Amino acid sequence: TMALISNASIIVEAGKTSGAISQGWKSLRLGRQLCLWQALLKKNLEWPRKMLDYGAHVLRTPADIERIIDEFIPSVEGAVQIREVEGLESPSVS
Repeated sequence: TMALISNASIIVEAGKTSGAISQGWKSLRLGRQLCLWQALLKKNLEWPRKMLDYGAHVLRTPADIERIIDEFIPSVEGAVQIREVEGLESPSVS
């Protein structure tokens, strides 16, 4: 599964039967970092709160994504860093 080849997973949106939920649980079981977008916690869903109990992190802003990457994902020498990729600046909110 994707959880096996990923250092971390981020769930932004997932329905009751979404494969993202399964990947999230597998990520946690494998000791990988799991992040949940804060909007999931505002919905009447049980699984995001359970995942938090097992170590998932909450992302509240786009800057949190960069922080999680810097904190939890080891950099590989010579790899392109996300902030170096042209055109990937955060969109401005009006």
